[in-house]
Amino acid sequence: MKPRPISVKMPCRQLQDGHFSAANPAVIVESELRIILNGKHLATASLLPGLEEEFVTGYLFGQGFIKTPGEISSVVAGGGIAEVTLTDTTVPFPADTSYRIVSGGGRSAFAGDRLPQTASNLTLKKDTVFKAMNRLFEMGAVYQETEGAHAAGIFNAEAEPVCIIEDIGRHNCLDKAIGYALLHTIPLRDHFLVSTGRMASEMVAKLCRAGFPVVATKTAVTDRGRETALACGMTLIGFVRDTGMKIHTDMSVRVIEEPVMKIYTGAERITRL
Repeated sequence: MKPRPISVKMPCRQLQDGHFSAANPAVIVESELRIILNGKHLATASLLPGLEEEFVTGYLFGQGFIKTPGEISSVVAGGGIAEVTLTDTTVPFPADTSYRIVSGGGRSAFAGDRLPQTASNLTLKKDTVFKAMNRLFEMGAVYQETEGAHAAGIFNAEAEPVCIIEDIGRHNCLDKAIGYALLHTIPLRDHFLVSTGRMASEMVAKLCRAGFPVVATKTAVTDRGRETALACGMTLIGFVRDTGMKIHTDMSVRVIEEPVMKIYTGAERITRL
């Protein structure tokens, strides 16, 4: 089956230098994926085409349906449908099923689960965090083409990328990245994650469940996101912005003149040198 394109050209009228003109920019493609779990419709996700098996694996793990990828008997994805069979066909469904996973946010299938404590001796130089964030943007081909994608990347302690994921939603990026790590048996206790998405509690919770000791984002952290990271022993960093980074605001583009970051929890894992 021919893979679906991740972007398409669409005509528009573009305002530039005070004048309107015809343009044909690349626009990111939004597709739907129906997740059928043990023969029952669980959810419909809006996401960028590709890495459907990684997405489903990461989503089921992050939502607490599975604890290891070995609990998935099979995944058959194609035609906008992912049919998943678990080794345990009696796994309970949430009370409200057949919901939609939208690009702008996530949803917890099961609430109240206790998150595990992060078990890792990983420490990072502050420059390593900046280096990883810069690489995330340098390798983000979809964002460079469309300016319409979120991104997340898993890096080792030397800021070498293990995987770079782009998608229309920040949650989708995490689910695909976590699924990739599970399917490739990557020891996440020795790696860290950088993201373009706001770190609210549901984002931090799935990263805690995956076992990341350090998570950094170029944008904001919420109060409950910080509380969740503190409870599970994660180092959570916000507003990671290196010199020269362009920050788009509603009215302008601001260029960062000196590197900044805010370490909200677990600051002992980040060293100055």
